[in-house]
Order: sequence, then structure tokens, then C-alpha cells
Amino acid sequence: MEKMMFVITDVVNGVPLSLVSFPGLFSKKRLDTGTRVLLENLILPDSGTIADVGCGYGPIGIYIALSNPKLKVFMLDVNPLAVKATTLNVERYSLMDRVRVVKSNLLSELNEKVVAIYSNPPLSKGLDTLTALAEQSVEKLERKGFVQMVLYKGENNAIKTFKNYFPTVDIIKNTKGYSIVLAVND
Repeated sequence: MEKMMFVITDVVNGVPLSLVSFPGLFSKKRLDTGTRVLLENLILPDSGTIADVGCGYGPIGIYIALSNPKLKVFMLDVNPLAVKATTLNVERYSLMDRVRVVKSNLLSELNEKVVAIYSNPPLSKGLDTLTALAEQSVEKLERKGFVQMVLYKGENNAIKTFKNYFPTVDIIKNTKGYSIVLAVND
């Protein structure tokens, strides 16, 4: 039996989104404020490969793919239901030629280097998850690549953790209680 499905519709920076989601996924009925803040402040490379870590039902990676057709996108999530929803959304937008959805704990199943990593990390999972994200990000990023993430009341721990792995870590925007953190791999 198919689970109940939600359709989330929104427009961010002029890009219309219509995404399916399922009960049990984060922010299953609407685009959450943190993700919206991240999308409104994204730094997008001109070309290359990027990763959306903890993609959920896919709003970040799909927005990026729609915003810049020159980018190849990996969308990663450990939750099989998130992988299913994201796969459906990639198919809805006919992005299968340059968007891959992979079941992965953070970046563990990503087998190539990327120019950028984006995330709305699950701070509720604790400091170990942030540390693993920082550690894996440094390994998967190309030189001069970066991690851009949105955090709600967890930015100090994230900055401290990421500074153990990245030479440059800054808050580039604070809005609505959220911080956009940028970590650059020199």
C-alpha cells in the first residue's frame, strides 16, 4: 500500500518548486524556514559537481539543478523514504541526466570530488554528526571548494567543529534566527 503523499509548492528567488513528500520526512508539508534562508542565500559555482547532504525530499538539490543547468548534482540521504521522495522529485523535473540520488550516511557513498556541498544538517543528531560532516567534506571537496550550510541556534558548535578541518569558516548571513555558515577548503 502506497503511503500518503504531500505536494509542497513554493517559489524561491523566482524558481517554482513543486515537490512530493511523505509522512516521516523533515518538514513534510512545507518548505522549512532554514532551507528557504539557505536557498535565498546560495553561492552557486558556475560549473562542476555539487552535493546536497541530508537531502530529505530534495528541495536544495533540485533548486540548485533548476538554477544552474551546468551543475551535476548528487543528492544524499541515509533515509530510504527520503531517497524515494527525492527520486520521484528528480523524475518530476526530468533531471535524471545530471542529478543522482544516493542512499548515503552523509558523504560516505559519494565516490567523486565536488566543488560545493550544501546542507541543512540535523543538529538534533549531535556533535558527532557535525564532526563527521566536516571530516568527510574536507575529503570530498576539490581545492577551493566550500561547504554552505544553514543552522538554527547551533552555529557556534558548527563553526568550532568545522574550524578543526577548514582554514576559513564564517557566518555570511544571520536572519530569522538562522545562520548561513560557509567553510572554504584552501
